[in-house]
Formats: sequence, structure tokens, C-alpha cells
Amino acid sequence: MDDLGQLLGILGAIFAASQGIVEQLKGRWPWLGQKLDDPVLEKRRQLRVLVVNAIVSALLAGMTAVDVLSLLGVGAAFAGIKVSYPGLYLLLNMIAVGLMSTFGSPFLHEILDILIEFKRNIRSRNHMWPSPGDQLPSEKAQTRGN
Repeated sequence: MDDLGQLLGILGAIFAASQGIVEQLKGRWPWLGQKLDDPVLEKRRQLRVLVVNAIVSALLAGMTAVDVLSLLGVGAAFAGIKVSYPGLYLLLNMIAVGLMSTFGSPFLHEILDILIEFKRNIRSRNHMWPSPGDQLPSEKAQTRGN
């Protein structure tokens, strides 16, 4: 269970970082960030965004030398490759993280957006309700009249 928590923590950090980097790239490169009217061209643009997201995530995983295959529990199956060809093993890890981020990062981003909106709703609701020591407007009018 400890490996699962570690995996989720590492992947969450990589997904969040890659999402932020891709959003910056979309702002800098119009061919990646501008939504298109033609549905076919828009699908191609979305595919380009997914590919860029996977590449950025794979590069981040490579730079941090994350051993995702071991954390997933399949490291023993790749033990021979890890010893004989460490570069290939690192590349397989990078590809695994890139594929996971292709589908995981937008999902995580949506969950974070929902949590932020939920937090805003709670804050706005708390501002609407008076504190326990505050008087309601109707109570204030009654005390002024006495």
C-alpha cells in the first residue's frame, strides 16, 4: 500500500506539472492553444495537445528518474532489462508515465477544478450566514424599537 501512495503522489506531481507546462505552451503557440471552428481540425489540435502532454510528462519522469514500473509491481518482469539495458528501462518508464498522463492529467485537472469550485461555494455560503454572535437584520430592527 505504501508503494501505491508513493506512486499516486509522484504521478500527481508529474501530472500537475505537465498540465501547467502544457497550458503555458498553449498560450505561447497559437497552433496548439487556439480553438478551431472546423470540427476535424479541432480534433487534430486536441490530439496535438495530448501528444505534447505525453511528451512533457515523459520528459519530467525521465528528469526525475521515477521508477514507475517498480511502483506498479511489474519491476520484476523488467529486471533483466533494468540490469542489462538501463537506458531502455528508463525509456520504458518514461513511456509508461507519458501514456498514463495522456489520460490522467486532464482527469486530475477536472477534479481539481471541481474541488476549487466546491471550496468557493463553501466560502460564499459561509459569508452569507451570520456568525453566532451577530444579530439578524430583523432582530436589529426589534432592538432599535425598544
